[in-house]
Amino acid sequence: MLTYRYKLYSSKRNRNIDAMLREACFVWNHALALQKRYYRLFNGYIGLNTMQKHFAKRISRCRLHSQTVQEILERLDASYQRFFLHLSTRPPKFKRAEQFRSIVYKQGGFKLNSNVLVLNSIKQHFQFSYSRPWEGQVKQIRIRRSPLGEYYLYIVTDAVAQPRRKTHDGASVGMDFGLKTYLTLSDGTKIDNPLFLRQGLSDLRKASRRLSRCERGSSHRRAARLALDRIHEEITNRRDDWQWKLAHELCRAYDTLCVEDLQLAGMSRLWGRKMADLAFGSFVQKLEHTASKYGCEVRKVDRFYPSSRTCSVCQYVNEHLSLRDRHWTCPECGTHHDRDANAATNILRQGIASSGSTRKTKVRLRKVR
Repeated sequence: MLTYRYKLYSSKRNRNIDAMLREACFVWNHALALQKRYYRLFNGYIGLNTMQKHFAKRISRCRLHSQTVQEILERLDASYQRFFLHLSTRPPKFKRAEQFRSIVYKQGGFKLNSNVLVLNSIKQHFQFSYSRPWEGQVKQIRIRRSPLGEYYLYIVTDAVAQPRRKTHDGASVGMDFGLKTYLTLSDGTKIDNPLFLRQGLSDLRKASRRLSRCERGSSHRRAARLALDRIHEEITNRRDDWQWKLAHELCRAYDTLCVEDLQLAGMSRLWGRKMADLAFGSFVQKLEHTASKYGCEVRKVDRFYPSSRTCSVCQYVNEHLSLRDRHWTCPECGTHHDRDANAATNILRQGIASSGSTRKTKVRLRKVR
């Protein structure tokens, strides 16, 4: 499956998409209210099929396609299932109309003709920037509104990504994430982080102060909010571009990439803005996606493995090592270690050792009515 993104041209017709998103937000809030009421009265949960049948019989939406309504209900059910499995800290919540950003057409209700998108439910056509042709048969489309009020079209096809060319077949590397150095590889390579958020911090503060001085509900405040969102989007785009290029560079050079499965939520509570600027979780997702194109493998080492405190020569574990210690000497064999390079070497060794012991775990969902 491949996904192509195109930008819709600005037009007065885009107000119809805003109306569709408002209806989609109503479907979400109404279904969530039914779930809360049912739990309060009967201490139970309404199943997805029951909810979809209820909306098909009782609730009629004039602008939304039937499968679009079903997808919104599936999205709400998936959010509840994540809460039941303790994968999220809170259940889904009500949303305002401007917070609901996307709608999905699965199989019907739309037509694509060159650079024109036709939505049958509202009988409107929208032009988009046809930057490149898509391959394969279209399976579904998604229309998304950005925080800046721009609209993007995502086309999902059944095409298969062609494998990319690698420079070193069979090479393996361990990678250690750090606060001072973004990545330290087991072969001695160190990659610094540009810290895009720190570079744009002064502009963000100026735009934030300008926004706080504007009167609520005024047009000046809306313009100031858009200016602030534009700076945030520029920082995000620069960081994403750098991470995608780094992921492609690593996947071209190595066949097996071993990383540490970090507890990012706890690290964010300790270092806050620095962790948001590093965006380790986002980079690992990009790395896994890129590795699937190159035929590489990303192996995650257990987060409780003491990679920094273990000597890579004699496997002695230094229990007294603190975060301030960037270098340390092993008391058993006398080897002097750089903290990050030693951790990368241990991550590589542990990733190779755990290759044959991986298991597929099945997660059992909660039974619902």
